[in-house]
Amino acid sequence: MTRWFDERIIETGRLPLFFLLLAFVLTFLFIRFSVRMIRAEVSWWPGNVTPGGVHVHHVFFGMMLMLLSGFGFVAVDPLRTPVMDCVLATLFGIGAALVLDEFALILHLRDVYWSEEGRASIDAVFVAIAIGLLFLVGLQPFSAFEIVGEIRNETGLVARMVAAGIVVLNVILAVVTLLKGKVWTGLVGMFIPVLLWFGAVRLARPRSPWARWRYKTRPRTIARAIQRERRYREPLMRWKIVVQEAVAGRFGVPDTPEPVSVVPVSAPVAVVTERVPGALATAIRWRRTRRALRSVPIWRLPVALVTLAIVAALVTVSVDEVLEFEVDPGTLATLLSVIAGSMATLTGLVFTAVTLAMQFGASSISVRVIPMLQQEPVMRWSTGFFLATFVYSVMIAIDLSVGGPDQPTPGLSTAIAFLLTTISAYLFIALVGKVGTILNTSRLLQWIADDGRSAVLRQMPLPHEQHAVTGTAPSPEVENESIVDAAECVEDTVRTVIRLGEISTRGRILLAVNRDRLRRHAAAWNIRIDVLVAVGDHVPHDHPVIEIVGDPAHVDTRRVLGCLLFGDTHQPSVSPAAALQAISDIALKAMSMGNNDPSVVVQALDHTEDLLLLLAPRLAGEHFGSGALVRGTERSWADHVAIGTDEIRRHSSGQVQVQRRLRALFTSILADCTVAQRVPIIERLTVLDAQGARDWSDDLDRKLAGAADRQGYGSEFGR
Repeated sequence: MTRWFDERIIETGRLPLFFLLLAFVLTFLFIRFSVRMIRAEVSWWPGNVTPGGVHVHHVFFGMMLMLLSGFGFVAVDPLRTPVMDCVLATLFGIGAALVLDEFALILHLRDVYWSEEGRASIDAVFVAIAIGLLFLVGLQPFSAFEIVGEIRNETGLVARMVAAGIVVLNVILAVVTLLKGKVWTGLVGMFIPVLLWFGAVRLARPRSPWARWRYKTRPRTIARAIQRERRYREPLMRWKIVVQEAVAGRFGVPDTPEPVSVVPVSAPVAVVTERVPGALATAIRWRRTRRALRSVPIWRLPVALVTLAIVAALVTVSVDEVLEFEVDPGTLATLLSVIAGSMATLTGLVFTAVTLAMQFGASSISVRVIPMLQQEPVMRWSTGFFLATFVYSVMIAIDLSVGGPDQPTPGLSTAIAFLLTTISAYLFIALVGKVGTILNTSRLLQWIADDGRSAVLRQMPLPHEQHAVTGTAPSPEVENESIVDAAECVEDTVRTVIRLGEISTRGRILLAVNRDRLRRHAAAWNIRIDVLVAVGDHVPHDHPVIEIVGDPAHVDTRRVLGCLLFGDTHQPSVSPAAALQAISDIALKAMSMGNNDPSVVVQALDHTEDLLLLLAPRLAGEHFGSGALVRGTERSWADHVAIGTDEIRRHSSGQVQVQRRLRALFTSILADCTVAQRVPIIERLTVLDAQGARDWSDDLDRKLAGAADRQGYGSEFGR
């Protein structure tokens, strides 16, 4: 590393550029950290600079530093030294970072620092860093320096024209690429011209100037461009936004919730008296939901760890050349070979254990367990860490074997490999414990129930918790005032159906609905939104998902569909209904002819009762009135009771232990739920009585089956 720095940076005269880029990056990170601390109103952090009440933006200080450094480069030119060049370059980098951090303010001539327009500042900073890195590694735009030198050295007119023509052609390709809306391809292509050919030949982005000029009369071409934008670019943009917000803070979210004003149209759908949540609370809760439900690819973490291992091996080998430990090379080679072999063996064991756990889960428990196992972090970390340790050890061993007699022994690298092996051993222990959880039905049921409980707490806060999250409290005027029934108002209004076309996610199962944001949209557009699919439904292509009741003139279809989150599986972490379904699946497998294990069913009903008791107070005030702004996004109390108990009850014929535990479940819930929620419980108790009368001919058996017993056969007549 030191040799590379001397040869590529210092000897080539690019040391001032290195200091400029380093100062630029560090200043940008510091100023972003500072403004985020100011935004969070941290008491011990200095606030904004406001002399005399005037807010002085840091772009002012950046311009002063840029002017000072630029003047310094001119003024001290006769006395220039390498140290002076590095100092002035550092000052220029600091000033440029302060200016570009408020690039959006200069562009819009107003303070848009935390708005959506403020993302332009981060884009400008990223572009500046990318261009600086390209210059630092020795690349020039269009290879201009080399071509100009060739033109000067050539005496023939033809050679000069060819060299100039290459530059002109690359400039034209760069302009075409930028006009097609491919900014990054065009900028990087100026340094790597081969990218310009791909950018200029491929389709333009649908909103680019090129598309507006050339695709107006070509609907199939613009449709292909839109499809490509959704499939490839939108996922990249989401990741870019994640990186931007991780570095610079969240954009587009006001510091305080903005009031929603409803402007009536000529034929209003209804008089809206329903309170809508604040924008800030809505954004925070939806971001939390997306993070909780996102599906992480299995390969991503192992690939990242292996790549990191390769980089770490190259770095530590360079460090070993400087440290020069006195260690026996033969001993190190033997140790590294043992580490590499053990890691290969552990990786095979991990693959075998995971495969067996998945097969057992799919055949003997429930297919809903497979996604839980795939998304478990210990599975991905153990696989990735074992492979990374294997690759790291092999690379160190190769470096040791190809080195000559004067080659320094990799003592530090071997010590790091031993440390990675120790960590891998602990990960293997954690992996064995997690696989044991899959094979242990009681622990697996507890795992599923914990995921379902987390889904309940995330999706269905209690009324006082809901007010704390949204920052609003029910006012007496609104709380006692019923929402105007919109059924009479919408009979003659327009009904617009929104269908689901191609989506960029990997699955088409509805995982979550941003009900709060839909309510905000409905209130702002003076419409009613009916969600036509439920969480957990598989939505086929071109299937209706949303119905707009009212004037659709101001409806933004993409914003409405953005309130729906899709994925590949309906697992217990998605919703309490999925947890109840998974627990019911395990109970049904236990009651099958091949297993016939009623004790597992009793354990499953323990967790079902716990989830239903957790749901009861949250669904006590449910209403599906026609005046709601958004309808059809939640399952009712009766739905959850049916999902958790009906299939088990139907298959419990002849299972006295299951019938006694079911009766105890219904009796317990009946005592804790509201009067309105008792109807589905009483109906199922009545059916359970009739089922017991059919199953058991003896009076004693009927009496025993009719006892409510939490353990199934814990006592003769239950509790």
